[in-house]
Amino acid sequence: MDISIIINQMLILFIIMGIGYLLNKTHILGPHIDGYLTKFIIHCTMPAMVLASVLTKESATDKKTVLEFLLISVVMYLLLPLIAFIIVKFLPFKSNKGLYQFMIIFGNVGFMGFPLINALFGESAILYAGVFNMIFNFMAYSYGILIVAGDNSNANKDVKLTAKLFLSPGILSAFLALLIYFSGIKFPEVINSPITLIGNITSPLAMLIIGSTLANMDLKKVFTDVKVYSFCLLRGLVLPAIYMGLIMLFIKDDYLAEFTFIMALMPVANTSVLYAKEYSSDEGLAAKCVFISTVLSIITIPLWAFIFQSVAL
Repeated sequence: MDISIIINQMLILFIIMGIGYLLNKTHILGPHIDGYLTKFIIHCTMPAMVLASVLTKESATDKKTVLEFLLISVVMYLLLPLIAFIIVKFLPFKSNKGLYQFMIIFGNVGFMGFPLINALFGESAILYAGVFNMIFNFMAYSYGILIVAGDNSNANKDVKLTAKLFLSPGILSAFLALLIYFSGIKFPEVINSPITLIGNITSPLAMLIIGSTLANMDLKKVFTDVKVYSFCLLRGLVLPAIYMGLIMLFIKDDYLAEFTFIMALMPVANTSVLYAKEYSSDEGLAAKCVFISTVLSIITIPLWAFIFQSVAL
């Protein structure tokens, strides 16, 4: 893992975020447009990016490795809820415990994880990220909904899990990518090229949306919230030490370990804001945590990557 690549990529992502921030302030982007573009990314470009990872010849990967990543991602998202539950038990915050758990468990795997993985490990690794994102979506659409809705049980009496929740394009594209990959099906270039071109839009567009989203927040209130700072410092500086210990203990392959650790370092997922709004939790708290953790990640991801490379490898 080349630390200089991580630093360089984080700076590139930060610059694109800054452009998104400016586009919002000049009224080119905004909440209304951002909402449509977010749906476009989630339902179109990101699934295309996952599919593109198995459609090109350059994306040929070892089937054993894919299965190993599938197993790792399942174990990871079974352990994270337990870790989050224990940590929140000891936090001094009396409310929004479900939201805090959600923000510990779910990092920004899609919007920040995909671009960073692509830069660090190459286009073929997007399939692995897609596998992680598939399990992420399964958990977010089930356990994630339940814990956030639990913050306001009176307003969420009718919250139920249905099969439709699991039929998101992100999950379906990951399943389809695995099917194509393991079956060895080949498609002509006239099919591969459009899907690849659409998928390539994901990284820059996602970072523009994050920057635009940050521009909608009251920075004065964000930077004066002690609870947000303490939580984000815990998430960005303390939790990675726990993750590193677990990865060193259970994952012996360097490539698998590096990849998994990078995915675990992602800042708070943007979906925490959407879930908080949808299920009557603290939307402002979620937005603040997304902002601060994203800004901190510019420093913490390269820092922890360097520590991991020095200690674990």
